[in-house]
Amino acid sequence: MSNKRWWWILIVILMTGAFALLVTRVNAGWYSQPVGQITAVHNGAAKKNTDEHGNTDMQTHQTLTVKMLNSAQRGRSFTTGNTFTRSGAVDQPYRTGQQVFITWQNNTHTKLSITNQKRDTVIVLLAWLVVVMLMAILRWRGAVAIFSVIANVCLFLIAIQLELLQYGASMLWIFAILTVLFTIVTLLLILGWKRQFVVASVATLAGTFIAYGIFILVLHLTGEEGLHYEAVAYTVQQPKPIFWASIMIGALGAIMDETSDISSALAQIVVETPTVHRWQLFRSGMNIGREIVGPLISILFMIFMADTFPMAVLYLDNGNSFAQTFTWTMYLGMVQSLVSAIGIVITVPLTSILSVFWLGGRR
Repeated sequence: MSNKRWWWILIVILMTGAFALLVTRVNAGWYSQPVGQITAVHNGAAKKNTDEHGNTDMQTHQTLTVKMLNSAQRGRSFTTGNTFTRSGAVDQPYRTGQQVFITWQNNTHTKLSITNQKRDTVIVLLAWLVVVMLMAILRWRGAVAIFSVIANVCLFLIAIQLELLQYGASMLWIFAILTVLFTIVTLLLILGWKRQFVVASVATLAGTFIAYGIFILVLHLTGEEGLHYEAVAYTVQQPKPIFWASIMIGALGAIMDETSDISSALAQIVVETPTVHRWQLFRSGMNIGREIVGPLISILFMIFMADTFPMAVLYLDNGNSFAQTFTWTMYLGMVQSLVSAIGIVITVPLTSILSVFWLGGRR
């Protein structure tokens, strides 16, 4: 596709995104829940609070004027209060111009409270920036990546609906099938119908399920001692299959990244050097794997730390020991990271061996 056409496509995306941002500011009528806009804010004096553990925080009370944007009270203004702390652990300050969701505190709809901020503008802005950068830098490849994400989101929503229909009885089987579909759809769109697609798909699925099998075996040998499934966040029932399913999906992402990198690199070696010996191709795959295993595992660890760090700090600040904090905030995440790391390491020789047989090379 010519550069001129790509620029026209990019301009259309920019105009579409700008229009979508404007729509999110005037779409309060689309919501069944009452929506209002903050028109005035008055902040009181900050007060210092100290709890029984010696933790200190600054607390501020706000007086807010909210103008209703939908429902029968549209156009009317109401006054309400909000209290926020400097730490912002479970609250937030509000500013003029922000749109918020409202709940009525009485049947006469004369007194309201703010439940949360309306964030569709922020979400649309971030999604728009991602699309613009992908299209501007990667062009057609960026469009394929966007379509891959959309397809995977649709598959995930279908799997969730099926799981709800089964009341969680077949959760692991549903997510095992979803793992296969994620792999095929993503790699087919990214790599195309090529030999490296077969190599990457088989290596990804084999590495994921082998790592998952090792996880199940270890649980069987240890009697699942020390695993507190009730520590899974926001889970009210069946936390065990939810955690097991998250292990499977979590390992898949890192392993798929690795197999696509190795298989693409080895396929390029075969194209540029058709006479390369298969043993040399295998050694090249192993060397590439050694180079990327470290960064991948480090990325997994950083994601794990970012996810658990806020809750761990709250546990420690409230007088809990490090052992108890680790058990209830970090342990499950650490297990998930270790299973993914095992899959990453196993997949390096798997991808290299499969590349030798399917990508070619001199015997």
